[in-house]
Amino acid sequence: MMKKVMLLFVLVPFTMFAKFFEGTVSLNDGSSKTGLIELPTESNEQTLKFKTNIKAKVESIAINDVKGFEITSGKNQAVTFFVTLYLAKGPLFGECTVNKKKSWVRVEQEGKITLYSTYLGYRPGVRGAAVHTSGWPPQTYFYLGRPALNYATFFWTYIESGGNTIAVNNFKVIKRLTKAHFETDCPTLENFIEKDDFKTNGITRIVDLYDAHCGTN
Repeated sequence: MMKKVMLLFVLVPFTMFAKFFEGTVSLNDGSSKTGLIELPTESNEQTLKFKTNIKAKVESIAINDVKGFEITSGKNQAVTFFVTLYLAKGPLFGECTVNKKKSWVRVEQEGKITLYSTYLGYRPGVRGAAVHTSGWPPQTYFYLGRPALNYATFFWTYIESGGNTIAVNNFKVIKRLTKAHFETDCPTLENFIEKDDFKTNGITRIVDLYDAHCGTN
């Protein structure tokens, strides 16, 4: 179900749009449902809203029953893939703190490793001890995973402001994060990261570079 999806630095998250999309839900029992899917507004929502057609009653499908889903959108009928996955914080190939509940994650690019993303929309008011009069801008979180693991680990964040996408971390930090995540599995990966390359091709280049220089599976 998953295919390679190129993502450049300017992101247009699908979760900005509160409407149903044509698509297919793949269930863990091997069956599938084709109809209209409403994208979850939060990645950790535990149900997916689905209906067979525009006039049909909305059905809620539990996240633990879903393997993933795909939607089509736009004039060119672009296909976007989502899967259900546990998310974690910590090193990619070390000891991680894994969430107890699954999340809906978008497949950005798949190879020997996979890059996923989640999206968190605008949030007004106070968060923690910080006060933001204009609220907290939307953020896109990127996660890395590999076939042998049932979770993906947090890797990088984008924060949006004024219609532009601004990287929370600068290029030097990308290299440091790459070194931290791959120091056991592929310690030389950071040496292949070039600033202009990532500016042109986006964060999905991390998968291409891993495929070219690292890993055996």
